[in-house]
Amino acid sequence: MKIRFDKFTLVVLAIVGLLMVTAVFTVSRSGGLEMQESYRTEDAPDTPVFNAFLALKKGDLATARAQYSAQVLKDAAGDKGYGPLRGETYGYGDAARRLRVTDVKLDPQDADRAYVTVAIDTYSTGGIFNSGSTWTSERTVEVVREDGAWKINAQEYFW
Repeated sequence: MKIRFDKFTLVVLAIVGLLMVTAVFTVSRSGGLEMQESYRTEDAPDTPVFNAFLALKKGDLATARAQYSAQVLKDAAGDKGYGPLRGETYGYGDAARRLRVTDVKLDPQDADRAYVTVAIDTYSTGGIFNSGSTWTSERTVEVVREDGAWKINAQEYFW
């Protein structure tokens, strides 16, 4: 018995096949995006904010510490400190996080000070039908120029 398909059925099967190939390609390609993130090197006020966020996300404490001013590191070592610069750990669980820089304002009275506003998008799995949830928090971080580089001048750990 020989099975024959009409033209309409062949077109539908071709479209379904194309959609499946596209879906597999998209999922396999987007799975490596987090691995592709790398530290920034440009001399910009938002560079230490992005680098600290990425380093803390990766658990790279040495790189994270390099993004903070000497005063913040000193405070973190003393009684005023808390968070990962003191060795405290904080996990994000299953939450996927992304940082977006939304604004950078240089201080008009001090060229070595700026304020970087960021939005942190967080996606967490779970919920009804495993739909997950997404929320965004926004904050402004003070950065200062210290030893020729921008540094975060606040105990901000992006939690």
